[in-house]
Amino acid sequence: MNKIECIDKREQLRQEAEGLISGAETEKRALTADEDARISAIKGEMDELDVKIAKIDDDLKRAFRARPAAVAPATQEVRGFSLVKAIRDIAGGKPLEDAEAEVVNEGIALMHRASLPFAGKIVLPATERRGVIQATVATAGMENVETDLLGIVGALRNRLVMVQAGASYLTGLVGNVSIPVYSGSNVNWEGETAQNQDGAGTFGDIPLSPKRLSAKLDISKQFLLQDSNSAESLLRADLVRAVAEKLESTILGSAAGTATQPAGIFNLITPITVATYADTVTMEQTLESANVYGNPAYLLSPTAKAFLRSTQKASGIGFILEDKELNGLPSYSSNGITADGLVLGEWTDYIIGQWGGIDVVVDPYTQADRGIIRLVVNAFFDAKPRRNQSFVTATV
Repeated sequence: MNKIECIDKREQLRQEAEGLISGAETEKRALTADEDARISAIKGEMDELDVKIAKIDDDLKRAFRARPAAVAPATQEVRGFSLVKAIRDIAGGKPLEDAEAEVVNEGIALMHRASLPFAGKIVLPATERRGVIQATVATAGMENVETDLLGIVGALRNRLVMVQAGASYLTGLVGNVSIPVYSGSNVNWEGETAQNQDGAGTFGDIPLSPKRLSAKLDISKQFLLQDSNSAESLLRADLVRAVAEKLESTILGSAAGTATQPAGIFNLITPITVATYADTVTMEQTLESANVYGNPAYLLSPTAKAFLRSTQKASGIGFILEDKELNGLPSYSSNGITADGLVLGEWTDYIIGQWGGIDVVVDPYTQADRGIIRLVVNAFFDAKPRRNQSFVTATV
C-alpha cells in the first residue's frame, strides 16, 4: 500500500472502532468479548499502519537525498513545493513529484482527520511552510529563495477585513465545535446581615459546523508554463482572493443562515439608518449600553465610506470620516460588505472557523476551447458572533 492507501485504511479502522464503542454506549452496556477483541485487533492494525506510514516517509527522504544529480553541481536544482507545477502535472495527466506529493499528502491527512470529503488531487494543508522554490548549489540558493513556501492560510487570514479589525480566526478544527460564551457575574449591594443573592453568571455556547465554500478560478495554459517565483506568488494570491471574497461577502452580507452557509451579519442584526453625525454617535451609544467595551472598529462599504467622507458633522466643523478614523475609532473598508452598509463592533467577539485543508480540483476540460484550466476551490468554514450585542449594523 502507498501512503494515501495506508492513511485511508487507518481512518476506516478508527471509524469502525468508534462505531463499536458508540454502539455500546448508546445501548448503555459494556463491550462484548467479541467487540473487545475486535477493538484490540484494530489497535494492532493501526499501529502497524503507523509504522508503514513512517517507513514510507523515511524511504522517500532517503531516495530524495540519494537521487543522482542530472546536471553539473553548479546548476543542480533544489526544489520545494510548487502549486503551478502541481496543477500543470495534474492537467497533463502526470503523477505528482515528491515535493508536491509530500504537501498534498499532508493536506489529505488533515481532511481525513476532520472527516471531510475532498474531490481534487491537490489538497493544501492549513499550515505555514518554509523552504526554497528554486536554488542552486553553487550559490546556496540565495539568488532565488521563496521563504514563505505555501502560506495560503496565513495570506487568507491577513486578507479578511474582519481579522484586520480583530476577529478570531481558528484553523485545524475537527467535527462540530462549541465556542463557550459567559454572560458575566451579577454583583449586588446587600444589607450587613442579609443573605447574598446568587452572583453566578450564565454559560452558553455558539455552535460551529463545517460548511463548504466553493470558488472558481480560471488560469491560462500559457501561465502554467511559467516557473518563476512571481508566477507562483500570483497564483497563490489569486486563489486566496477567490476564497476571501466569497467568505467575506457572505459574513458581511444579509443572507439568512442555512445548513450550508453562515448567516450574514446584516441578517442577524437589524440595521439602522445613518444619515447624520448624530446617527453614528447613536451606534456607539448602543454598543456601550450593552456593556461592550474593548477596541471596537467600523467596517465600511465603499458607498458608506464615500458618504461619511463627504458628510459634515455640522456646518463648517469637518467630516464624519477623516483619514481612517470615525469618531476616534479605526475604520476598515471592503467590497464584501453589503452595498451601502457599515458595521460597528467589538470584533474579538466574532469567530471564523476553518476545517481541514483547501481542496483544489483541476478541470482541464470545461474551458478547454479557450486554452484555460479551471480550478474549483473548496474549503470548509463557519462564522458567527459570540454576542450579537457586540455589533451594530447600519445603512446610509
